[in-house]
Amino acid sequence: MPPISEPVYSEHLVPPPPVTVVVPARNEVPVLDYCLRGLRKQDHEPMRIVVVDDDSTDATAELAHRHARIDPRITVVATAGPPPGWAGKTHAMHVGVQAAGAGQPGEWLAFIDADTEPAPQLVTRLLATAAELDADLVSTPGGPPAGASLVWSLLMPPGTQLICENAAPDGRRGRKAFAIGHCILVRRTYFDKIGGWGALAELGNEDIALATAVRDAGGRTRTVRSLDTLTSHGMDPFDRGWSSFRKSFSVGTQGSIPLLVGAGIAHLAFGLTPPAALITGWHGRRRWLIAAGVVAWGAQGVAHARAAQAMGATARSAPAAPLAWTLVGGLFLDAARSVRRGAMQWKDRPLAALRRRQ
Repeated sequence: MPPISEPVYSEHLVPPPPVTVVVPARNEVPVLDYCLRGLRKQDHEPMRIVVVDDDSTDATAELAHRHARIDPRITVVATAGPPPGWAGKTHAMHVGVQAAGAGQPGEWLAFIDADTEPAPQLVTRLLATAAELDADLVSTPGGPPAGASLVWSLLMPPGTQLICENAAPDGRRGRKAFAIGHCILVRRTYFDKIGGWGALAELGNEDIALATAVRDAGGRTRTVRSLDTLTSHGMDPFDRGWSSFRKSFSVGTQGSIPLLVGAGIAHLAFGLTPPAALITGWHGRRRWLIAAGVVAWGAQGVAHARAAQAMGATARSAPAAPLAWTLVGGLFLDAARSVRRGAMQWKDRPLAALRRRQ
């Protein structure tokens, strides 16, 4: 996979640019407190925070308002859910930008998931990185929380490799530019130039869509590895991480069942080939087949270790690379099953990007 850059460690920019943080939140009571506490501790000023309650059925709105009463920088707005033609999260972020009003000179927009936990230096670090790299969009993944599930060691490495095959972290290669929806900082002028979220209303993989649109409009995009400034709680427990990848694969293939089934079979074969070669070679006493199995297993393990380290997961899971790819094959097939049954949802809603095919 293409390398993900390290962030720039720098002092505060002078003068500090204004930053508007938009946090879309739907049924996020278990994690929203971590996110808002982290944002309130940011060492960057001036900053305002817009929390968008996306038609939650739990106490998300009450929790957000509790923080707003303590910190005047926080504004809470609510939506009744996305209108036709909009994906839920994309619409919530659109509402947040609209609530923030017209852009200020030099303003940056930060879109941060409600299930993340920002460290105090997150915004400052991303702004310094953007200034040093002359970037108009900077993104970082969130690192694993304490006691992270097996999603991080088994699904995250091959999933990251698959995404990076089609989207470049440096934004200069490939058909698409890479960004991670956990945390995206974008220059307001470029956000407005591409038409904002309204131009990407129906897209499920809104992070990559935004980065690609900024790049295609002449901007520079970078994804950096600033895992010490952001923790992601959105991939745990295991079934939630599985559902997240299943959604991404479904949207990435536009819900094409033939593509999903084909990818599932291909990745099952890819994962099972090294151990199958070793077992067959051992029983048949064919040294060349044993050697081929060892080389294939080793190559998968090296790539797995690199991707795991890039996402903050342990590289000790590298020997399980064939198992990881086999699970990815199962993910694709599970996505095909869900699409065929019309049961593909995210946050209890049908995916807008797939509704067009039904």
